[in-house]
Amino acid sequence: MTEQEALEQHENAQAMQIEGRHADAAKALRQVADYFAEAEGPQSPDLANILDDYAESLLTLCRYEEAEKAARQASEIVRGLLDLLDPETRAVLAPRAFSVWGTTLRELGRYEDASAPLLEAINEAEQSHGTDSPNVASHLNNYGVLCKYWGKFDVGERYYLRALKLLEDAYGKDSLETATLYHNLGGLEHSRGNFEKGEPLGRKAYDIRRAAIGEDYEATIADAVAWGGLLDGLDRYPESIPIYQRALAYYERRFGPDHFEVAATLNNLGLALAAQGDTAQGEAILERCLAIKKKLFGEDHPEVRLTAANLERVREA
Repeated sequence: MTEQEALEQHENAQAMQIEGRHADAAKALRQVADYFAEAEGPQSPDLANILDDYAESLLTLCRYEEAEKAARQASEIVRGLLDLLDPETRAVLAPRAFSVWGTTLRELGRYEDASAPLLEAINEAEQSHGTDSPNVASHLNNYGVLCKYWGKFDVGERYYLRALKLLEDAYGKDSLETATLYHNLGGLEHSRGNFEKGEPLGRKAYDIRRAAIGEDYEATIADAVAWGGLLDGLDRYPESIPIYQRALAYYERRFGPDHFEVAATLNNLGLALAAQGDTAQGEAILERCLAIKKKLFGEDHPEVRLTAANLERVREA
């Protein structure tokens, strides 16, 4: 492989990612990473950039251990180069490298380990762009997501709200850029059990995204599912169950039967059906969910424990 061929393959792999062809993209990116590791050495900033692309495809494929290894390598390369990078390159490379690594750790349930790189991503973005820049918002949001999973709801809310303000100031209160923050704020209220406060936030995220990009897109589906969880909290199961059924069909078609998004949707659908009185079907769906999560994460991941507890409650009912 020549350098030009490697650059072209990298560009093609990024196009595959946009198309959702992450298995093909990961294979191509691994080859490109191997080329740059040999051609430029193990401390190449180009290698770090490609490894982060590779880790993001692996995350989508639920290959979490491999993703963490690639992202950790990228962050170690970048950390070793920080004082040697020109400001523009550092502004792009450093926040992303630390953010991707922190995200892989979060997906593995290693919340305390994830905290440091995610905070480092925020610090790098602030140093490069300024504390009031909308470029900081995605990194603030990532730390808020970690805090939600970690059970640090008040801290997570502060990070979400700061990110939301940056985006509202830059793009407007009902812009597409704000939809993710409304989605996550609604999810935070769901975790707190405050469904009445969260339901309008979840609905707003869904409405913004649907109006901007349409119904049959992954981000819109994710907003709908999050809104469905809030509807469940209000016992509005006739509204949430069709949402989950549509989402399940979408995720199975897009990702196959054993993807995390399939499992997460099965968890919600099983609980909603059981709560509406169909405990037999709810139990069967939760059993399938648990099997997928064990396959993805092993026996001792928080997601596995969550579904196991939900299944036990349905069986007791």
